[in-house]
Amino acid sequence: MLKEPVTHLLRKTQEIPIMNLDLLISNIEELNVMSAVYVKCDGDIRMGILLYLPEKESQMLAEKLLGKPISNELVDIATSSISEIGNILTASLINAISIDTGYRICSSVPGYAIEFFRTLLEAVISDFGNESDKLVISNVELHGVTSGICIHMLLIQDSSEIRKLVI
Repeated sequence: MLKEPVTHLLRKTQEIPIMNLDLLISNIEELNVMSAVYVKCDGDIRMGILLYLPEKESQMLAEKLLGKPISNELVDIATSSISEIGNILTASLINAISIDTGYRICSSVPGYAIEFFRTLLEAVISDFGNESDKLVISNVELHGVTSGICIHMLLIQDSSEIRKLVI
């Protein structure tokens, strides 16, 4: 994250019934407003990638990206910078999956929102609701060693889609 060592951790991969989203939402996430970027992927593999971090950390990351404190004039640029970070991170992941598997994967334009985590998750899950009653969700964390900024990434797939990556 901008000239800073970053550690990563795959926290958990689990198959979750769509009707039981509470398994994904911690008490801390439930109470915090999050900045989030969502990218929907289609093609040979269909998945959603949701990157999110608490709004306060989002502001710290935007200030780091812009190299100065965010003033009223920079709010739109700060939002755009967070969205672009999400775009870069998801594109890197999508490219790695595509290269490793040979699958063609196309991603959407990143969507950006500031909202409570439950609302963000419900919007993302609605993309998958018509096809399956269960989803496979992997929770990855990226930690900036110096800044302490933590970006969470949820990789979301229908259980039939995950088989394409495992087989």
